[in-house]
Amino acid sequence: MTKTTAVINDLSGFGKCSLTAAIAILSVMGIQPCPLPTAILTNQTGYKNHYCYDFSEHMNFYTEMWLKNNAHFDGIYSGYIAGESQVDFIKKFIEVFKKSDTKVIVDPVMGDNGKLYSAYNKNTCDKIKELAKTADIITPNLTELCILTGEDFNSVMKKSDSDFFFEYIEEVADKAIFHDNMKIAVTGIKKDGFIYNGVFEKGNADFLKSKEYGSSFSGTGDIFSSIICGSVLNNTTLSKAAYNATKFIEDVIKETIKEPYEKNHGIDFEKYLYKLAVYKE
Repeated sequence: MTKTTAVINDLSGFGKCSLTAAIAILSVMGIQPCPLPTAILTNQTGYKNHYCYDFSEHMNFYTEMWLKNNAHFDGIYSGYIAGESQVDFIKKFIEVFKKSDTKVIVDPVMGDNGKLYSAYNKNTCDKIKELAKTADIITPNLTELCILTGEDFNSVMKKSDSDFFFEYIEEVADKAIFHDNMKIAVTGIKKDGFIYNGVFEKGNADFLKSKEYGSSFSGTGDIFSSIICGSVLNNTTLSKAAYNATKFIEDVIKETIKEPYEKNHGIDFEKYLYKLAVYKE
């Protein structure tokens, strides 16, 4: 029987991110994505002009109807939220639908490159931290890891020239392992012209290296988290899932930059989705 996962995230018309990326990736990996929008956007917020419709007042209907229809989820995967009240909704959703075999994956979307996203504040981030504590796996970028642990991003990056930089990142990540069974995949750790993704669990750390190409692209974090979600639901280890995600994204970026590109459009992953099908185990 096909496994299912609730995907709680925004839907952007342009940007190749969030639900647009998750639905395509999870489907090709043999997982049925059940989308629950947090917001509807004309395009992701990196574009100069965009419109966002907060979907908060409609989200309870999903819980109500899915309960009435006896919905079961093998996974619950959350991403971008449009307001603080949505964090409370997602926590309640997890309480209602999580069973003993349900995997909860939280992408704690809050910021990037050392800065909070404009729609977020400290109260929102504090709530997202509480949500992260309910997860089996979280997939923050380095900025979000710092927010979760109270570390200063700039102070962390000043250590990037040190031979002990990765040991320090491991120490920071350990602070975000909020319970013994939690695992973390951290993206966007930059050092010496390379980008590393780190995988952490109690007593173990692994860093996956890829070359840094061009500039930051829209949606790569969502692609990474979606591959993680699909992989673990297919009984792949987190380390192998992170390797698959890292390699896929690097390969697609190398192809994307062969032609003129706009970073807000995202990477041309659609042509390479077939490669993810082999990752099902």
